Amino acid sequence: MTEPPVTAASRPPRGAETLRVHMLRVLAVDGARPATVMLDRAPAAIGRQGAGTGAVVLDDTEVSRDHAVVEPGERGQWTIVDQGSRNGTFVDGRRIERARLAPGSVIRIGRTLIVYAEAELRGDERLAAPGDSRLVGDSVPALRLHAEIGLVAAKPLPVLVLGETGVGKELVAQQVHLQSPRGQGPFVELNCSAVPENLLESELFGFERGAFTDAKRTKKGVFEMASSGTLFLDEIGEMSLALQAKLLKVLESKTFRRLGGTVDITVDARVVAATNRDLKKEVGDGRFREDLYFRLQVIPIEVPPLRARKSDIAGLVAHFVERFSREVGRTTGRVHPEAMRLFEDYAWPGNVRELRNVIERIVLLESDDEIRPEHLPAEIVRPPGMGSTPATAGAAGGGAATGATASAGGGNEAGGVWFAPGKILPLADVEMRAIQHALACERGNKTRAAQLLGISRQTLRTKLKEHGVEEGGDSAEE
Repeated sequence: MTEPPVTAASRPPRGAETLRVHMLRVLAVDGARPATVMLDRAPAAIGRQGAGTGAVVLDDTEVSRDHAVVEPGERGQWTIVDQGSRNGTFVDGRRIERARLAPGSVIRIGRTLIVYAEAELRGDERLAAPGDSRLVGDSVPALRLHAEIGLVAAKPLPVLVLGETGVGKELVAQQVHLQSPRGQGPFVELNCSAVPENLLESELFGFERGAFTDAKRTKKGVFEMASSGTLFLDEIGEMSLALQAKLLKVLESKTFRRLGGTVDITVDARVVAATNRDLKKEVGDGRFREDLYFRLQVIPIEVPPLRARKSDIAGLVAHFVERFSREVGRTTGRVHPEAMRLFEDYAWPGNVRELRNVIERIVLLESDDEIRPEHLPAEIVRPPGMGSTPATAGAAGGGAATGATASAGGGNEAGGVWFAPGKILPLADVEMRAIQHALACERGNKTRAAQLLGISRQTLRTKLKEHGVEEGGDSAEE
């Protein structure tokens, strides 16, 4: 695919407050590099290579000569119109003749995917269009994140991605890779906390045959596998000091040796590291090397927590509802306004990952076409500090949950503060309250509650008996 020409977007004079830009991000096809087309006020034609002066020219035999056109509309909205193409134009999985584009819309033309994006930039910021529609959001923190990704992607330096658990650090690393000159190369990920310390070195650098007892053949490490691409080292704060020294040497010399090897191997991989730890504090406490910290800190990217960009929650909810509904073959459901209010009021300590998991569970387990407040987990409906009464716990949990609450002696505190300062609960109480919480979330359905708890239904019944809870009717049980 030939990289299409880029038309200049209309820009206000230098120093102007804001600029709204519209972009088509052409994703890689058959190994070709991605390309970004900035949309101006004129229509943008999309067609096969050799078709003429279209704004987006694709080297794709399944694309018609004059396949489609993207047209500007009222209030800055853009519409895509199929031009009677042979194989059709698809937007978000549906074949269309004409469709209005929304930020994150995915257009499929032949074997090519094109993502439409728009953003309001401040000052002289330049925004690289996201190549992955999973990075959803148009809040100021999200736009700033997109802009930072676009700025650092072209720089051939290590990148350190910082942020809380669940904010999407891996997606940011993928975007840095896709938007960089290395976008055609491999993206290799290694979670440093998921590999035992005694095996991590061999995962990083590989080993020669005979290097140790079970080394029956030579094995490449992730540095070699990421050659000409990007190596993403997740949870780098968990790496031992000894391995940190070896990693620093590779970053500085661009060479390493496999375990048991005698030959230096030159490495050509960009390193993107991520952590949810405060590395500056780790340096002060002697748990992270200061020289490695400064080597990685050349280009830091701070990913904002979800609570700092609450205006993105509605878009994320819609995105995940549509995605998981499509995966299970269901019509995309609606979200009740009160449920959306609860989503937006919740603090989301687990960030986007927690939101994603909540939506996935609801779509998979609930048969209704609308997400309502009663479908939401108790901690969202009753945030910490609100607590609940036996009556409300029973109402939420159905018959089985009511019985559990009464037998345990006290209200269902799934939404309350269990671990208040100076308050230590016996382990049996914690287990019982976790069971109550799961039953309340699933309105007494023991099968679903067991799935949430990660145990079998029989194990759940056994534990209820151990805690002296008589089994009542199984509410909503199939």
